[in-house]
Amino acid sequence: MPLLGVLSILLQIFCVVHVIRNGRDQRWMYFIVLVPGIGCAAYFLTEILPGLRHDRQLHRAKKGLFKAIDPLREVRAMRDNLETANTQANRLALADACLQADCAGEAVELYQRCLQAEAHNPALMEKLAQAHFALHNYAQAKQTLAELIQHNPKHKSCEGHLLYARSLEALADIPAATQEYRVLCDTYPGEEARVRYALMLKTHGDAAEAAKICSEVVRRTGRAPKYYRRVQKAWIDIAKQQAG
Repeated sequence: MPLLGVLSILLQIFCVVHVIRNGRDQRWMYFIVLVPGIGCAAYFLTEILPGLRHDRQLHRAKKGLFKAIDPLREVRAMRDNLETANTQANRLALADACLQADCAGEAVELYQRCLQAEAHNPALMEKLAQAHFALHNYAQAKQTLAELIQHNPKHKSCEGHLLYARSLEALADIPAATQEYRVLCDTYPGEEARVRYALMLKTHGDAAEAAKICSEVVRRTGRAPKYYRRVQKAWIDIAKQQAG
C-alpha cells in the first residue's frame, strides 16, 4: 500500500479515536470515514485546533521553544511596553523578564526602582534577592531577605526561605545553613530543599547522612502519586544518584 494511503488511514483512525474519547458528535465518524481527506481536515480545523490554542502544555512548550531560539525576545517586548507606558506594572514585567533571561543586573536596578514606589513590598524584595543571588551577590541576597522579614514579620515564603538557606551555604556559613535546611526539610513543598541539604552535607564531609536523606527521598517518592513524581523528577533523579 502506498505510504500516502497508510498515512490517510492512520489519520482517520486518530480522528475517530479523538471523536470517541472526547465525546464529540458521532456523525463526525461517518464524515471522516466516508470522505477521508476533507472529513479529517474539517474535523481538525473545527474540533481539534481550537482546543490546541488553549492547551496549557502546548502553550508552555511553544513559549519554551521561542525562549530557546531567542532568549531576549520577551525582554525586548517588555522594554517596548515600558517605553510606551512608564508604569509600575510594566517595569515589574520587564524586571521579571530580565531575571528569567539571565539579565539579572538589569533586573536588580528595575526591582530597586519598583521598591521606591512600594517600599518593603515582600514579593518585590524576594525577587530582588533572587536577582542578587543570580549575580552571585550572596551577601546582598541574604541582607535583602533579612530586611524582608524585618519589615514583614508575618510573611511566609518557602521559596524565599530556601533562597536564604542557599545564600548562607554560598557564604560558607554552614551551621546557619544547616539550621535553615533542617526546618525546610519539614516544610518545603517538594524535594528540592531536602536534596540540596543532602548535597551540602556531602560537600562538607558528611556523605553518610547525605546518602541517608537521599535514600529516604527515593523511598518516600516511590509511593507518591505519578503527577508528583513527574513534577519532582529532576530532584528525585539526583537523589537516586546520591543514594548509591
